[in-house]
Amino acid sequence: MGATMFLLLILCLFLVGLLIAACCDVSTMLIPNWISLSYVASFPIVALILGFSPVEIGWHFLSGAIALVICFALFAVGVFGGGDAKLIPAVMVWLGPGAVLPYVWGIALTGGVLAVLIMLTRRMVPARNVPGFLQRSVVEGPGIPYAVAIALGALWALPASPVFADLIKSTSFSALTMP
Repeated sequence: MGATMFLLLILCLFLVGLLIAACCDVSTMLIPNWISLSYVASFPIVALILGFSPVEIGWHFLSGAIALVICFALFAVGVFGGGDAKLIPAVMVWLGPGAVLPYVWGIALTGGVLAVLIMLTRRMVPARNVPGFLQRSVVEGPGIPYAVAIALGALWALPASPVFADLIKSTSFSALTMP
């Protein structure tokens, strides 16, 4: 029971970080650095408590490092912002190498839908009708608040993460995820 409660607490904190990142990105088009740093700094502590071996922890950090190199290159060519380029690898550290494909797929799918929705909103909804907290991301543009897609991609990939998979399988959360 104690381990399940600990995992639920970790899951809640993980999701709260994603929610804060998404809300900040939607309202300001910025993702605070402390969120990405918190993910990277807290992972080894939690992983050791959960009984991960140093090799397993290393694989998680390697997947995050590879994601960082790719995201830095994408940032350098203007595909997305610096906050996105830091948040994606930080979350990847938590999800681990086994969750790479569902994470990338989830980000791409939800990011595409988000981009289409924002482009349609920018063309069809008068700026005066857009609520104040959405003005920066929806009206002023030109970017997309991609932390929303990053958060949804992470949700999509949770069942593939060794950190969260056992929790999801042992609770009723499994009914909410993709098979």
